[in-house]
Amino acid sequence: MSTLKTILVAIDFSTGSRAALEQASRIARLQGARLHVLHVVDSSSVATLAASRESAYESQAASATEGARTALHAWLAQSEVPAAVEVTIAIGTPLHEILEHVRTLNVDLLVAGIEGAGQTPAGAGSVSCKLARKSPSRVLLVRSTHPHAFQRVVACIDFSDTAKEVMAAARRIAIKDSASVDFLHVWQEPLIATPYGATGDALVGIGHPTVTFTPAERQTLMQGLRRELHEFVSEAAQGINASEVLRESLNYGNGIAAHAEEVKADLIIVGGIGRTNLRYMLMGSTAERLLTRLPCSLLVVRPPVAT
Repeated sequence: MSTLKTILVAIDFSTGSRAALEQASRIARLQGARLHVLHVVDSSSVATLAASRESAYESQAASATEGARTALHAWLAQSEVPAAVEVTIAIGTPLHEILEHVRTLNVDLLVAGIEGAGQTPAGAGSVSCKLARKSPSRVLLVRSTHPHAFQRVVACIDFSDTAKEVMAAARRIAIKDSASVDFLHVWQEPLIATPYGATGDALVGIGHPTVTFTPAERQTLMQGLRRELHEFVSEAAQGINASEVLRESLNYGNGIAAHAEEVKADLIIVGGIGRTNLRYMLMGSTAERLLTRLPCSLLVVRPPVAT
């Protein structure tokens, strides 16, 4: 990751957020960054408690805030957090409050657990998914089994400008953590729909057939992709343990997840914005598949300037 000044980690007292705190603390020490810890008390729970106890909302909010602060300080004492850590307790809707703090603190990196309090066995929890999509900063979603330095990184390359940020982040992590990196490009064989038969007559009522590549055309395409991938990542791969990987898949997200599972990766890096027909990075149905199948931690990077 590039030089970070401010890191925000969202805590919900789950096992996942414990790993997120460990990673955020580790990265803050490596980068010399300020670490902010945020816990959000759900306002709907406070309202329900106030109603059940027939007490004022404000009274229950104050009590909940104080109790959460005490619990959070005791929880932080179990981890090696930087001495200058800043702690905030907020009351509201968790997603809204986290995103507001990202903006007001001008956060460079938001860190959260993948599983959340729901302990999702696979993929990411609902709040984590929304943070990955909506946060203007980089987002690191940490699986509970990855509180330590990353060892095997899959960097997803679609040849876009954002993919350059993916490469740079992968290279920095490889150097900092002595990790190996797979520069991965997932591709689909083009299927060309045609409304005409061999004779040029329009086909009516029987659907549109497709034309697939011949074996020679497939080979030519793969050679071109392999050459383009090598040229694209060659500079970033210098001096680190790196591999260049082409993978064909009917779905980009599933292809990424399957490769990460096969190589036992502990971090996938994707761009928040892709390019044209390869805009699979956290967009549309492919993103949903990737987020629900995540076998490891996920880093979402953004372009330097939003376009």
